[in-house]
This record gives sequence, C-alpha cells and structure tokens, in this order.
Amino acid sequence: MNAPPAGTQDRQGADEAAEEARLVRRIVAGERHLYGTLVERYQRRLWWGCLRLLGDPDEAEDAVQEAFVRAYRHLDEFDPTYRFYTWIYRIARNRSLNVLRRRKTWGLVSLSREGPDDPDDPPAGRAAAPPLESGDDASRRIERGELAAALEACRETLPADQRECFDLRHADGLSYADIAAALEIPAGTVMSRLSRAREKMRACLESKGVGAP
Repeated sequence: MNAPPAGTQDRQGADEAAEEARLVRRIVAGERHLYGTLVERYQRRLWWGCLRLLGDPDEAEDAVQEAFVRAYRHLDEFDPTYRFYTWIYRIARNRSLNVLRRRKTWGLVSLSREGPDDPDDPPAGRAAAPPLESGDDASRRIERGELAAALEACRETLPADQRECFDLRHADGLSYADIAAALEIPAGTVMSRLSRAREKMRACLESKGVGAP
C-alpha cells in the first residue's frame, strides 16, 4: 500500500496540532474535563513507548500516570508549535530514565522474572496457550511469529539511542522534528541515528534470512 503524499501528512499533522492547541487553551481556561480527551487519545501509545524503555508493564503504567499528572499541572507551559504527544513523551521519557538510573544504582540489571513454581501454570499475567489451529492458519501464524521475533531480536542489537529514534519513527510515526523535540537533540542527529539504525536492522535481518521490510 502506498503511503499518502508527504504534503498530505504534513497538513494532517498541522491540523491535529492546531486542534490540540485549541483544546489545551480551553483546558487552561477552565474546561478541565477536556483533559480526559488527551489522556484517552495518547495513554495507550505513551504506555507502549515507556514499556519499550523500561521493559516492565507496571513501571510503564506508573510513568504514564505521572507524566499525565505533571503535564496537567504545567499545561500553561505547553508549546503549541509541537504536538501534545511530543511534549508528554518527553515528560514520560525523563521519568523513565530516572527509573532506569535508580535501577542501575540498586543493581537491578535483569528485567526477567522468576517463573511459576508449577511448570504447567502459565506465567503471571499471561493466558494459557490457545488450542491448536488448522495447518494453514498455524503455518501463517508461525511465519508471522518468526518475522516478529527476528525484528525484535535485531531491534535489541541497536544501541539505545538508535533504538529509541527507530521506535519513535517506525512504531509511533513521529516526524524527524517531533523526535528531535521529544529527545531534545538536533534533527540532524535524529536522521543520523535513524540511518545507522536502518542499516543495522537491514544487515541483521538479512543475516537471519529475512528480507528487510
């Protein structure tokens, strides 16, 4: 499927940014209930972003909640030249980085958890395995699973700074300018990190016998 023309994407982003700016102005002016619109719009997306950084669902949830609380308290400082998600992602990212620094200080290097005592029980928070599928369905699912596993394995080989840019671009769909604003780095640095990340992803996938998407 062909992507929409760049000009169309730019116009859509500008329209959405303008709509968010109007919404923020109304909230600051006293219509506080409207903040729920922004929370509903971005909380799931923000949770995934924090989860990629932290690797822990509960810590990601805490980071998201704190980010929305802090953003609400400082809503009058919002710069409408940027998307709201860019601004709140920066807040959540700083919270997540603080968690990672504390984790390093405490010596909590591994994010893995111990398995259940009963090997027949599914891990906590996970459902039991689904019933077997038909041959064709199972084959397609296995292929998709293998591709997803290869992508994730290759993504994990990226340096942290390149991986974060890669995720914000390809998972969250942020523009170069928004990534630069979210990470507080020059746009040229974003482009450089993305270029290196894509080269490494392509080489890694090819080494696994998977064509780069």
